[in-house]
Amino acid sequence: MGDRLWKLEGKLNQYMEEHGRLLQQNQELQRRVSETEKKNEELTTKISSLEEKVKEIQQRNDKWQMDIKHNEVKSYSSHTHIQKRTVPATVAQTEQVAFYAYLSTNTQANLPLHHTLIYDVVRVSKGQGVHKDNGIFIVPRSGVYVFAWTVAIENDGCAILELVVNGEAFGSTFADDDGNGGWDHGTGVAVLEAHSGDHVYIRMVRNGEDVVHSDEKGRTSFSGWNLF
Repeated sequence: MGDRLWKLEGKLNQYMEEHGRLLQQNQELQRRVSETEKKNEELTTKISSLEEKVKEIQQRNDKWQMDIKHNEVKSYSSHTHIQKRTVPATVAQTEQVAFYAYLSTNTQANLPLHHTLIYDVVRVSKGQGVHKDNGIFIVPRSGVYVFAWTVAIENDGCAILELVVNGEAFGSTFADDDGNGGWDHGTGVAVLEAHSGDHVYIRMVRNGEDVVHSDEKGRTSFSGWNLF
């Protein structure tokens, strides 16, 4: 009887030890499950945040694509308009050809790529080649011409302008105030051979967060003359 009780007591102790080990394992599993659930919650939060960012990026890309398509259509329409313009009668060889024009006021901010600047104030127009309604100079007589253009910017702005002849760039100028909150001016000069009926104009290559300025502090202008 005593041996039997002793054996039963030994088995009971084994069961108790096994129960203790199982209890510890269960607690460890619960701890791991808790950590996993916490990590899952964190991952879920991160995924939600990433999904929101992806959605914002997609919306932004959609807007950019629409802007690009709009600019392409506008550029194509402008180019078509240029091609359809009637070439003015050739001026006499003895008649002078020269012009000077500038913007009457500041432009809108963030002008689109290849936006043609319209110089609506014409101070000099010899040869009647400059058109203030669209900013284009139509060459009235073949020869060598000098063209000059200026740009004014301020308040962390920047701008790149280029001289264009029949859709082809012939020169560019750059202005950037380097974040100083002040003014900067850029000037470009080009000498080229032009033919009667050529379209010469200034267009935007880049426009920063600010506007292109034109006032008493500095004029954004376009000028040219027939050298010979």
